Amino acid sequence: MYNQDQVLLAALLRTAVDAIIVIDERGIMQSVNPATTKLFGYSEAEMVGENVKLLMPSPYREEHDGYLRSYHETGRAKIIGIGREVTGKRKDETTFPMHLAVSEVPLGDKKLFAGIVRDISDLKNAQQQLKEINDQLEQRVRERTSELHATQAELLKAGKLATLGQVSGGIAHEIRNPLNAVRTSAYYLRNAKKLTPEKTSEHLERIDRQVLLIEKVITALSDFVRLPEPSLSKCNVSDLIHDVISEVSLPENVHIENQVASDLPVAMVDPNQISIVFHNLLRNAGDAMPEGGTVTLASHVRDDQIIVEVIDTGVGIGDEHIRRITEPLFSTKAQGMGLGLAVSAAILDKNHGHLEVESQLGVGTTFAVHLPQHFRS
Repeated sequence: MYNQDQVLLAALLRTAVDAIIVIDERGIMQSVNPATTKLFGYSEAEMVGENVKLLMPSPYREEHDGYLRSYHETGRAKIIGIGREVTGKRKDETTFPMHLAVSEVPLGDKKLFAGIVRDISDLKNAQQQLKEINDQLEQRVRERTSELHATQAELLKAGKLATLGQVSGGIAHEIRNPLNAVRTSAYYLRNAKKLTPEKTSEHLERIDRQVLLIEKVITALSDFVRLPEPSLSKCNVSDLIHDVISEVSLPENVHIENQVASDLPVAMVDPNQISIVFHNLLRNAGDAMPEGGTVTLASHVRDDQIIVEVIDTGVGIGDEHIRRITEPLFSTKAQGMGLGLAVSAAILDKNHGHLEVESQLGVGTTFAVHLPQHFRS
């Protein structure tokens, strides 16, 4: 049985992939397996009987005897039973990283130590390559982050330019038609061979109307960019609605039905600014009914709010647009700058009110203007 164990042990040592070195208490190599001779480049005869320091470069070789002496004197192990990474030295003086695990092997009254050595050059190379890849990746991330910041800056700049382009396009569209009318009338007045007083008056009035229209466009844009602070006062909402209806111009096939109660509470708002809101809403209602229809104005009071609804029977607004209709320069209409509802929302906000909207495609839209009541102090 003893011989069988020896044969089995010899077979394991001979076929082991890792290098196995057995040393005595003085560090003298007692046996090595074939993997050891292959790893270090020495023959078995060149190693057995020599101090294991033969396989170590400085400073490990100088420290090794001290480790053994300290363990022999104190019994405190520094590397025994603990695997660690060290450096080995081959016969050709080249060095390589290796993992060393040492265990104590009692043998009668002697102490032997078995060291299992594994070459980890491939692992260290892989770790170095991984580190280089990570370093490159981090550098690329830094570069891409820098590019992203630059791109964001460009997009912001482009967004501002796009906004400027939208504003410019909207202004150009709103002003071009009046300017063409002014130009036509001016050309007529300069070149007509027989000008009657009636024709002269007609074209001068047309020029005046178109110039006024241009002025309104510029004023609307200016009001939105720098909306003046409201001059709050007591306002009879019913009277204000009546005045707006009498002033607004809608297509002949669009009818207004005023159901606003005459006994509404007094609101505390800027009447001039709130008038602009209702003018905008009524014009939008007319535009939403190209085939004609009815705009209904209704009112009710809820808590401390006076609510006036402008209800049209027009084409309606899709869900994808309804959240954006008060954004500046956003419009669902083929014509217009998209400032009317933005200005209206801004006015109501400054007057401590707000605007709500509900719509259904093909059925119509309801804009609800909420105004604060005036309470006597």
